[in-house]
Amino acid sequence: MGSGNKGSSAQLVNYLDKENKELEKNANRAPSRNKEIEIRSRQQYFFGHESDAVSQMKVKEDIDKNIAKLGKKDAKYFAPTISFSKDELKHISTIATGGRSVKNTTQMNNSEFGRYNDLLRGYSRVVMDNYAKNFNREEKGLKSGKDLVYYAKIEHDRAFKGNDKEVRFGNAKSGDKKPGLQSHVHVIVSRKDQTQRLKLSPVANEKSTTRTIGNNKYHVGFDRKQWIAQNENSFDKMFKYQRKEVEKFAIQNSLKNGSREEKIEAQLKISQEKEAALELNQQHQKSRDIEL
Repeated sequence: MGSGNKGSSAQLVNYLDKENKELEKNANRAPSRNKEIEIRSRQQYFFGHESDAVSQMKVKEDIDKNIAKLGKKDAKYFAPTISFSKDELKHISTIATGGRSVKNTTQMNNSEFGRYNDLLRGYSRVVMDNYAKNFNREEKGLKSGKDLVYYAKIEHDRAFKGNDKEVRFGNAKSGDKKPGLQSHVHVIVSRKDQTQRLKLSPVANEKSTTRTIGNNKYHVGFDRKQWIAQNENSFDKMFKYQRKEVEKFAIQNSLKNGSREEKIEAQLKISQEKEAALELNQQHQKSRDIEL
């Protein structure tokens, strides 16, 4: 947006308020006062590692002032997005609703919607704990998300773009909302840590390297694949999610980027799991037939 991540975060922060602006318009057109209040209650605030409702002004100020010793051409912040699969979102929504299945967030009551957002915020904080740890700078004080300067914003909608196949085939228009659960989390994280002593880049070419200057050793780099794998593991533990082989990052990465042998091994694991599931279903069916 505008100057990119080498200038102020202001344009990005304002852009991430787009869903709230749409909800505000809908609230102003609401047929009743109760409906107006209900619509406004769906608006999302920025949140930090230990705060749930942060103003846009504070987000801009905290990100834009945390730039000690950064040059004009240096990135001042990064903006990763935490995205979920349809199955993952279905799983989280089922927890939030106490087992009830919903097609989108509008089918949740206010209590369910609140729990759903709490779960997304909680997971996002774990993701940022993993982010901090992935720099391997604990000896320098970077131990968790608390040591970062970051803010995040939950969005519940995604829109079709011109290059989406649904738009190209005439089944949807660019700008139309995508159906189903589409929740995701935008993060704005400063290039510098809380102390402004450490310069942190998740897009560094080096994955994990120890350098020595004089008698001092220090660690540099960030392994993005490792971060994804850590986040996947954290999701499964936090939400007690039984991840299928085909959903695993390691399997998908092997299928896309692996050697011939790695691709064969990944396909074998997927096939074996499917066969085991089919066999289990057949056994359950036989048991039901015997009972009948």
